[in-house]
Amino acid sequence: MAVDPSAVTVRPERTRGGTEEVTAFDLVAGRPAALLLRYGVGACDTVHGARAYETGRLVVVDVDEESVGSGEPCPAILTTATTTVTLARPLGDRLVLDSGTGLPVLRGLNRR
Repeated sequence: MAVDPSAVTVRPERTRGGTEEVTAFDLVAGRPAALLLRYGVGACDTVHGARAYETGRLVVVDVDEESVGSGEPCPAILTTATTTVTLARPLGDRLVLDSGTGLPVLRGLNRR
């Protein structure tokens, strides 16, 4: 299928100093206002939950985490996990953005 070159744009750039947290999302069966988020978290970080900021055209998602310093060395290992966030209304055709980078989050948890 041919695509008009004017319809293709460059992927947005990462926000300076931003770290991508939410790497993918999917809808939750039977819960139209819920999003299942895949995110990266450091081996020594504590996750407090997820949140979403919504407008009529987009949803910005974030995972609330903090580094817990115990004074012991922490391995520089990033693990992935999932969590669910509930929106005020179903996602519909709104765009999902990662709060750390401002980049679009792709749908499909099984993407690599």
